[in-house]
Amino acid sequence: MTSALLAGVTACSSSPEQGAGGNYGFVQVAPGQDTVAAGSRQAAPALAGTQIDGKPFDAASVRGSVTVVNFWASWCAPCRAETPNLEAVAQQTQASGVKFVGVNVKDSEAAARSFARDKGVTYPSLYDDDGTQAARWPIAVGLPSTVVLDRSGRIAARFTAAIEQSDLLPVVQRVAAEQS
Repeated sequence: MTSALLAGVTACSSSPEQGAGGNYGFVQVAPGQDTVAAGSRQAAPALAGTQIDGKPFDAASVRGSVTVVNFWASWCAPCRAETPNLEAVAQQTQASGVKFVGVNVKDSEAAARSFARDKGVTYPSLYDDDGTQAARWPIAVGLPSTVVLDRSGRIAARFTAAIEQSDLLPVVQRVAAEQS
């Protein structure tokens, strides 16, 4: 039995890692922060639907801009804590054409609208009541998660925990400085 267990452990350790994120080529920079080299990036999954204010939204409309996609919920304490950081980076990078999009996951529309209003969120948020939008993305199962897309709509970085302004801003600035 011991030799069978050792054989199983050896087999697992010699195979390529296939963790969350599949073949996106993420390289961990810090706990909860991963990046992808420009030459290894893959297209982000489609993101389209109805915003929490009832208006339609399609991420194809922001293609050509560096875009930050944040998955959140009003009932999520870390989401509440990170929202001022996201809004601050959105304001700081708006003049350089960076776009922000929220995806409200498994929440009520009324709670999502109240949250966005009370927190002063200025960017659009899609309503993902059953989590199907979020399920298509290489993000952690828990909230919050944030993904940075380059101008071609490819995933450049992801954050799988509440984000600090000091962590997000340099990543967004670096991706914005890249040549298309």
